[in-house]
Amino acid sequence: MTEITIGVALEAAIARLSAVGVDNPRMDARLLLCHSACLELANIIVDPNVVLADECFRKFETLVERREKREPVSHLIGEREFWSLPFIVTADVLDPRPASETLIEAALDHVRDRSEPVSVLDLGTGSGCLLIAVLSELPGARGVGVDTSEAALVIARRNAEKNLVDDCTTFVSSSWGRSVSGSFDLILSNPPYISESERDDLEPEVAMYEPASALFAGKDGLSAYREVAPDILRLLNPDGVAAIECGRDQMTTVIEIFDDAGLRHVETRCDLDGIERSGVFCR
Repeated sequence: MTEITIGVALEAAIARLSAVGVDNPRMDARLLLCHSACLELANIIVDPNVVLADECFRKFETLVERREKREPVSHLIGEREFWSLPFIVTADVLDPRPASETLIEAALDHVRDRSEPVSVLDLGTGSGCLLIAVLSELPGARGVGVDTSEAALVIARRNAEKNLVDDCTTFVSSSWGRSVSGSFDLILSNPPYISESERDDLEPEVAMYEPASALFAGKDGLSAYREVAPDILRLLNPDGVAAIECGRDQMTTVIEIFDDAGLRHVETRCDLDGIERSGVFCR
């Protein structure tokens, strides 16, 4: 086999990914090469003339081919960072999004004393990223993550172990809070909020490779909020708060839905793009 250097392999991959419309082909190619060759990003930038081992190059080529079909990088390397923590990601869970860190910030800002015991509930936990991120900041807290998908719960448990919070987490199979009892100081939820009419507008990485149950919520994208609001009211402590994520231009309606359920809107947080992304509610 002809010797292939890091630089040559990268430029060829960047051209291929660019040709199929990948948003950031250079970064994606670098991440895939780092994963394939067990290198740090600095290595492939500083030493482009290093020759790749045949096995590493073949692995890289396979991953680039899959990325050309718009399979997400996180699925190809099996991991994505959120709240500066590493999370295992598969096709069974929604990819953690940077915008969701707005919810974490809002939730933590409403914890009066982070050293005190806090009970946390995450409804629709998926990868567990919201619950685990919050628990990483609250040393005395205990959390429960809920999801209807058993496959997602497997990933969430692995992520709790990976981030060293498995001793203070429990994961439950349930439709929202139906099978959950007790009360909680802090409730988190990032429910599906995309309408069926928007399906064709999604990027292939989302539409083809992420679980539909974590994306779509009826004709108007709001059905999950109507389902989860009564459970939040029942499970939230009298002095607790719930931090809820929503999509673009949905916050006003979500506030109305929660108000009808008996929950009071406390504040709205915008993400870095200026979108009203997270609402905080109390009883």
